[in-house]
Amino acid sequence: MSLKGPIQSLANFSSKLRKLPTVLGQKVARTAAPRLTSVAQGTFGAGENAYGETWQPLNDGSKATLNKTGGIKRGVFYVAIGTILRVRLAVPYAKYQVGKRPVFPTQGSPLPTAYVRELQATVAEVVPKEVAL
Repeated sequence: MSLKGPIQSLANFSSKLRKLPTVLGQKVARTAAPRLTSVAQGTFGAGENAYGETWQPLNDGSKATLNKTGGIKRGVFYVAIGTILRVRLAVPYAKYQVGKRPVFPTQGSPLPTAYVRELQATVAEVVPKEVAL
């Protein structure tokens, strides 16, 4: 039992999880959510989008960090809802900043390599444990 074919997007990954037994697909999604959050935190800390491009500088030319209070960094993460992985913005003003300085891959775009690696590693770890005889 495996997820065949390339992982192209989070929607594609979720549709593949729905083909697994329900509990198994949900467990993979729950395990993947904090791992993807960790990847996103890394790009956030580097001041880059998910594809490694540096955020647009501030009006004064200095590097944008979004670390003034730390609220956005703590309040932007992935959650698993069944077999679906979604971004959760826990602070109300995050949507304005994340819109200008994206932290996550854009919906419908191909996933960055780091995301694909994490999803593949999660499947390789969780599925064999759950289906071992």
